[in-house]
Amino acid sequence: MTIKQTMKSRFGSTRNKTAARPRVVALVPAHNEAAIISSTIKSLMSQTYPLAFVLIITDNCTDSTTRIVKRLQLKYGTKKLRLMKTVDNAHKKAGALNQGFEAVKSSRPDYIFGMDADTILDSKIIEEGIKQFKREPKTGGICSSYRTLPLKKDATSWEKFLWRLQNIEFGLANAWRVENYKSARVLPGVSVMFRTKALRDVNKLHKGTIWATDSLVEDYRLTLELKDLGWQTKSSLEMVSWSDVPLKVSGKGGLFDQRQRWYSGTVDELRRRGLKKHSRYELFTIILLAINLLMRFLLVAAYATILLSGHSVEWISFFLAIPLAASLVQYYRWIKYTDQRDFWQGLMTITLLPNEAYAIFREFVYLYSIWVSYRKPNRAW
Repeated sequence: MTIKQTMKSRFGSTRNKTAARPRVVALVPAHNEAAIISSTIKSLMSQTYPLAFVLIITDNCTDSTTRIVKRLQLKYGTKKLRLMKTVDNAHKKAGALNQGFEAVKSSRPDYIFGMDADTILDSKIIEEGIKQFKREPKTGGICSSYRTLPLKKDATSWEKFLWRLQNIEFGLANAWRVENYKSARVLPGVSVMFRTKALRDVNKLHKGTIWATDSLVEDYRLTLELKDLGWQTKSSLEMVSWSDVPLKVSGKGGLFDQRQRWYSGTVDELRRRGLKKHSRYELFTIILLAINLLMRFLLVAAYATILLSGHSVEWISFFLAIPLAASLVQYYRWIKYTDQRDFWQGLMTITLLPNEAYAIFREFVYLYSIWVSYRKPNRAW
């Protein structure tokens, strides 16, 4: 079954009708999302656990996003599908979310579901989130597992290559979450569900705002603040969403630009917090990053030295044993946790080389982002 068939089959219209059901409200900031907003809304309206309502927050849109939402209100009703425009918002997504929360808090939702407007949801994502929150009363936020939206038919070979790299990356990230007891280092704003009480705690902490408007990674800061307040942050493989990924390396919105913003924003937050309880581990991982990059170069140098010096095959086999074992482990994790698999992704995973090159690229971007954080502290979102 293809990913499109899977998504279609899971967008059921079943409605569970029970008394005193927890109220869930969805906040969807949207900036020029005319190409996908209809599909996004459809996936929200097709949930097996019905949302109290969906609020689309259009932020400085210059395309037909607003017109499309108004047209869909005729289908779903203005009570179920609500629309608001941001007012004097210069803070991008964080500002839109803060204005959206202010608009819905009087309806007293038990949970807030937030997502990017270029994301498609599995039909059971709200239902699975409710189940996990009921099992875990100390959990303040749960993020979904993330998968890549299907490629367009006219994608170039280079775009297909970048898409495959990121599809593998997302699958291995899901494996990491399972191996770390479903804990979440960060609750990405792509698709995340919050206990409203937890968000109110953050709101009190900041005296009126929840998502930081002075941060490039408002979702990461919110995650750390929830942890500071005693809330647990979790992930769920049962909650599934599909999101768009960059299909170019350079330029605005490219892979380098996206990762540099993520990483430098993360470093900003760690510098701001210092050695607090929930940031000490993150600082340690940056040190490990530099060590890991150095070890990669040393390993490559060792292989080259052995081959050029004419040492015996036994020695070469010994040095090849480590990457071979890593290759098999990575291939197993790819098979188990990745969808939309194909022959080329399998080859890229088992040979290690493309994924290792991609890992080195990300590590270099991270190290560059550390420099950016120190040298350009007043960057715009």
